[in-house]
Amino acid sequence: MVASTDIKFYVHTNNNAPQLQNAYGSMINVLNACLVDGIQIGSISSLTASGKTVTATFSSAHNLMQYQVIKIAGAAQAEFNGEHRVLTAPNAQTITFELAAVPSVTAATGTITASLPPLGWEKPFSSTNANGGGKAAYRSKNLLLASRPFLRVVDELDPAYTATYAKFAKVGIVEDMSDINTMLGAQAPYDSTNPDQNWVGSTGGTAATTFNGWAKWYYAKSSDAPVATPDSANAAAGVRNYILIGTDSWFYVLPATITNSFNKMCYGFGNFQSLLAVDTASTFLSSTYDYKNVGAAQYIADTVAATKGNQVSLLLQRKYDLSAAPNTARVCTLAINSYAQTTTGAESSAVSYQGVIPFTPVVIYETGSVVRGVLPNLHWLFQQKPFTDLQKFSKDGSAFVAVTVASATLSGQVVFNLGKL
Repeated sequence: MVASTDIKFYVHTNNNAPQLQNAYGSMINVLNACLVDGIQIGSISSLTASGKTVTATFSSAHNLMQYQVIKIAGAAQAEFNGEHRVLTAPNAQTITFELAAVPSVTAATGTITASLPPLGWEKPFSSTNANGGGKAAYRSKNLLLASRPFLRVVDELDPAYTATYAKFAKVGIVEDMSDINTMLGAQAPYDSTNPDQNWVGSTGGTAATTFNGWAKWYYAKSSDAPVATPDSANAAAGVRNYILIGTDSWFYVLPATITNSFNKMCYGFGNFQSLLAVDTASTFLSSTYDYKNVGAAQYIADTVAATKGNQVSLLLQRKYDLSAAPNTARVCTLAINSYAQTTTGAESSAVSYQGVIPFTPVVIYETGSVVRGVLPNLHWLFQQKPFTDLQKFSKDGSAFVAVTVASATLSGQVVFNLGKL
């Protein structure tokens, strides 16, 4: 069976990948490439088949990772073209993948190129800012979903803010939009007494009286999680590590906030698996969710990945009864242990396990004692950091990747399923 290609991921080390830097617009650039446009990897000098296994040799270093999904184009023999999961990366210039059937020739011809195809989302509305960055609204194109709200992203300098401060994109779920600045229906987060609370900054002239955003995706800060620092502390230059993983229905973007760090925030948006009989608002948003003045020291890891297994905030489009008020839910694990990290950072004692360290899905627990659903593809590991960051492994015929994340006081790891091999 040919490996599935529905779940795709992208990392900052990929050729031509946009970078998260101390500059407005960085997050939008990453979302544009991974969700909508794709990323060109380079030209292929040869495609040779041995049975159904194909070896692709690039003209220069490909900088691909095992199990990424690439798109081959330009081969004169159509059976080589299309999306394929990288099965191995033997060296800097070659990869292998598998075809559904033995091709008609052993060596493809043509002007052949490779790219990282996008997840297949749309960006119907956007604007740019003269000071850098701008606004964008993204939406799944999967018409089979019960609802397709927008992810609205504001990644630009707010007049109330200072350009040298921490950089983040303000994010929110918006049920409907007619243009980038006209929002209709339910929003999350939302305060009816201050409708612009998440989108427009306010200031009394000092850091202690300046507020800017409520739900945020940080990508440049003065310190690494789990250190608490104010947004008013200047962020340093340089690129940040990140991975974005998802499908046409959901995605997670996990950025570090300082250079050369593996501690990432687990941000995400999209459709979750609802357990209700009727749920036409099964959309989640994971973010740093805190409305504080920019001079207040704060942890940024107030996300799904905050304290492994503990209950932390998660924004949902609507309540379980589908009323328009946005809902802040909690998340917890299905089994083994749902308590926060111990002082050693391990939920399970440091014993030797047979096979893979145990992990489990994450359940959404809504106010009112309702188990609303399961977050897509996100799994807690029950040891602190048994893998290296971005380490791949296989289990029960599927590929997985472990990602190092940060909490308010410690760091740990989460696991994503990359699909059947």
